[in-house]
Amino acid sequence: MMTTEEIIDLMKQEIVADVDTGHVPLTIGKYADLHDYTDANCYGKAEWLFDELQDAAPDTEGGHAHAWNSFCNMMNPVIAAVDTWIRSGGIAGAMARRASQ
Repeated sequence: MMTTEEIIDLMKQEIVADVDTGHVPLTIGKYADLHDYTDANCYGKAEWLFDELQDAAPDTEGGHAHAWNSFCNMMNPVIAAVDTWIRSGGIAGAMARRASQ
């Protein structure tokens, strides 16, 4: 399973790639703004992560709820970290670094 830091790094890379291709504008001010242009819930292999957690969940009536709770407990701090990165100019900084390479 991916670590929180790996998911954060992957999300940042995917967001920068979407800005680079013009799918998402550079002017995004916060994580929630991404939803205007894409399904931001899919960044960082989130669907794969949920499937992995669901496969590991108990095979009981509450198994899906257990997987969902685990997923939220993992993704909420990830989204908060990416939101902080976006709000602090992280996308523009990443784009500037790419342009200077």
